[in-house]
Amino acid sequence: MNPLSPPRPPGRSASISPLRPRGPDLRGRILLDRFRLDTLIAPGGMADLYEALDLRLRRRVAIKALHPEHGRWPEQRRRFFQEAVIAALVDHPHVVPIFDHGEEPAVPGGEPVLFLVMPLLRGPTLRHRICGAPISIAEALRLVIQLVDGLGAIHRLGAIHRDLKPENCLIVQRYGRDHLVLLDLGLAKIHAGPLLSLAPSSAPGALIGTLAYISPEQAREEPLTQAADLYAVGVILFEMLSRRVPFAGRNTLEVLSAHAATVAPSLRERAGDRGISDDLEALVASTLDKDPAKRPADAEALRKLLVAELATIDPRAEGDDRSCCLKGHDGVEQAKACLAAWQDLEDAAALALAASAARENPEWGPLASLIECAAERAGDKLAPR
Repeated sequence: MNPLSPPRPPGRSASISPLRPRGPDLRGRILLDRFRLDTLIAPGGMADLYEALDLRLRRRVAIKALHPEHGRWPEQRRRFFQEAVIAALVDHPHVVPIFDHGEEPAVPGGEPVLFLVMPLLRGPTLRHRICGAPISIAEALRLVIQLVDGLGAIHRLGAIHRDLKPENCLIVQRYGRDHLVLLDLGLAKIHAGPLLSLAPSSAPGALIGTLAYISPEQAREEPLTQAADLYAVGVILFEMLSRRVPFAGRNTLEVLSAHAATVAPSLRERAGDRGISDDLEALVASTLDKDPAKRPADAEALRKLLVAELATIDPRAEGDDRSCCLKGHDGVEQAKACLAAWQDLEDAAALALAASAARENPEWGPLASLIECAAERAGDKLAPR
């Protein structure tokens, strides 16, 4: 489910949408006397996504409204609000945040509406990018590095995404560059850490996710680890470079069998004359290994391999930000946002962003001190860090 507002056709009113929701049509409805749902952005199998206006803060937001039939089951309700908790705690520039969640009481003849509030992001999904012009190797690596950055933050929280696919990767523009945001934690599984008590009950190998991207261990109905997400990253990178997923079939059983037992095809052969290096071929093959223990150890290990490969293709990558850079440039995104907030005289926000940049990279530590010193000279009082 993508918090995406697609471009509108010329001459089409903002209030008119050619789409139809799969759940009740909530356009024009005001939830909790605060969120006015204006336009349907995308219908979904479990929830519909709307563009809405926050009447209190006067900002445009995206509202994910769960279909009533799914809201009747305790496990579905728990999973829906678990998505809000995970997204709120991740706090990473490559994972879509959740502003709020709530439940609108039932109206006469209707049912309650469970919903999440997210930022309204504008841009295509990675699926749209794959279906467009061919993606260069450098561009593919930059985008996948960003995906892995966001995924690593989810893993550090003790969760597995379980539904990585191009449809759940949104590409927005920030500072004139592609910025990938990972979406939809609705199928995430908490397997460790302080949030374990929130985890819904499910069988260890329950077939949850999208068939083309599920891991061999899930196809074999084995317990999942974070390595399952790294496998999905490998499938996505393979698809970006070859425009085909590595495993397909005429039916569900054939696809499951391919994931479980068929050796991944050669990326170089599938991609054609694209200049796939031996190292990149081996990197993708390692993520698609049937044995989870033979894949990269974790998201950070995979990131280092991707960055090293990118550096061989584009020497300028060393000057890029955290989204597509070499080690040492962590926190650039937060630092840029900090300076922008400071320029707008939003000192408290700038101080918080400076602290966030410093957590990513201690080299940004002096930034917060600089803001505090400037505030003291101006006679302003800032909240302590």
